[in-house]
Amino acid sequence: MSSKIKWVLAAVMALSVVIIAQATAINNYFMPVIYVGPTITPTPTPTQKPTDCINQVFPVSKLKVCFTDIDYKPTGSPLDEWVKIENFGNSAVELEEWRIASDSSTDFKYDFPKFTLKTGQTVKVWTKRGTNSSSQLYMNRNVEFWKDNADCGYLKDDTRRKINSFCYSTNRFFAPAGE
Repeated sequence: MSSKIKWVLAAVMALSVVIIAQATAINNYFMPVIYVGPTITPTPTPTQKPTDCINQVFPVSKLKVCFTDIDYKPTGSPLDEWVKIENFGNSAVELEEWRIASDSSTDFKYDFPKFTLKTGQTVKVWTKRGTNSSSQLYMNRNVEFWKDNADCGYLKDDTRRKINSFCYSTNRFFAPAGE
């Protein structure tokens, strides 16, 4: 191979290294040149729920009412958000004037109408408009209640004592600080 060809190949390789280095520095890309090995497939993790209600310590004795599921970023309309609340206790709970609150803003609160949650019963509380029933309640809001990337939700009784809470950050649920 002639020395001219060697110099051209060396210049092309050096320029390629500079371009890759600049792309990595500017855009934070990782561009492997050669990779030989098996393809690694991540193990899927089960969908997490806002809380493990059964194993929680509840601040108000005998009341085991908590959030059990949420859709804070629905695929349809943003107003199709909902949260499920279930009564794991041994007696029905009157939820009138109970509150669902969000960390997003002081305007993000929903006060329950006259509603009794029986033992083992679940109620789905929707952000959108609708007609309340024995299994579904509607906030009748025109704007989203839950933020798409991260938020905390609180369930409070009629005296505003916290009964249950959860936080999420892009599909990861966890208890708020101090829980």
